[in-house]
Amino acid sequence: MVLDVLLARQVVVLIATAIAAYTDYKTGLIYDKITYPLIAIGLLLNLVEQNWMGIGLGIAVFAFGYALYWLGKIGGGDVKLFIGIALAMPFAGNYPFILLVLFAASLCSVAVVSVQYVAAYALKGIDWKENRENTRRAALFAIVFIAYFFLLGQQSAITTLGIALLGVPLLLGLVFFALEKGIRRNFFLKEKKLAELEEDELAAKEFMDADIVKKAGLKEKGILDQKSIEALKALGVTTVPVYQGLPKFGPFILAGVLITLWMPNYLQLLFNFA
Repeated sequence: MVLDVLLARQVVVLIATAIAAYTDYKTGLIYDKITYPLIAIGLLLNLVEQNWMGIGLGIAVFAFGYALYWLGKIGGGDVKLFIGIALAMPFAGNYPFILLVLFAASLCSVAVVSVQYVAAYALKGIDWKENRENTRRAALFAIVFIAYFFLLGQQSAITTLGIALLGVPLLLGLVFFALEKGIRRNFFLKEKKLAELEEDELAAKEFMDADIVKKAGLKEKGILDQKSIEALKALGVTTVPVYQGLPKFGPFILAGVLITLWMPNYLQLLFNFA
């Protein structure tokens, strides 16, 4: 019976994330008709099993995910999908399933997205002056990461495979970070008329006047809501830079689910203390 419930959880998560990956890739959206049933099924399974830790994990994911959404770091559909995954499949071994999924998904996305856009930016022509500040920060981060990996290696806390599988995406991610401002300007930035703005759009604060950002209440958050749109209107703003066409995370979530279902103990391949 326990095995049947576990299999049901795995199948539900796999189907939901596969559909979400497809719709996110095709339309840039993860629909409520995918996430809400997943959340409901996960909640029902936990209630039937009286798995209060699973429900608590779902609540924690909601709180953390909403904070990231409010800051404009991830979309609302992503947050709902994370909650559904956390509820439907709370744990894999000794670790929360969603954390293993996000760890694997993040490594995959950093590697793929970095190669894709750094290569495209290089072909277009890199503006080193525009990216000077981020390049300096990336160099400092690189020194810290190298020192950290060296210490882990000295303590035999990380495997050789772990150094390779973590080091390469991190290196690629640092290159992306160094060139991020130019990449955002060339591939994701769009000026929109104030009347065309919709709620939940992501403001490109880096390309807005700092005083306007502060007065419109956008200093801390990135997502535009009706209140901030009205504030921009009152300030006489006619056009607003927003980010559109950002890389889709849905397919990488699916990759993370597949990796974690296939090798739920994959951390043991990377770290000696896992």
